[in-house]
Amino acid sequence: MAGAALGGVVLRPVPVGWAPRTTVLFGVVGIVLASIAVVLLLSPDDLPRAVQLTVTGLLALAMGTQAATARHLSVKDVTTVVVTSTITGLAADSRFAGGHGTHSGRRLAAIALICAGAAAGALLLQLHLAWGVGVSAALTLLVAALGHTTEDPR
Repeated sequence: MAGAALGGVVLRPVPVGWAPRTTVLFGVVGIVLASIAVVLLLSPDDLPRAVQLTVTGLLALAMGTQAATARHLSVKDVTTVVVTSTITGLAADSRFAGGHGTHSGRRLAAIALICAGAAAGALLLQLHLAWGVGVSAALTLLVAALGHTTEDPR
């Protein structure tokens, strides 16, 4: 909640969509994740309780910030944080349910990518906890860079 509140406070003054503040928030999240990955990689497998709690707290803060930032982007018909909402929207708006069925391709792609990401993350975690966090960091920083280069220069 603290990370989501932070994201909300930082993004409240800017219009919905990508803005320089979006780049900063995603960049900070990526740097936090990368730092945690390095700590995990260099630490013994049996982390002291204080380190476990610190890592967990920082991950929660980063994920809340990332979720609020993604929400601010307001991508139509694809809920970025809650997979079940995307699945529910796909089913409820389908032609089978008497709906219009529009945007079903985008929703199916989002669901498939979320599942693929979960599978890849599970495999990475089998190697080492740091790999899962490190790849998340790299992807977050890549999104920040790509978003920054394509943002609308209003």
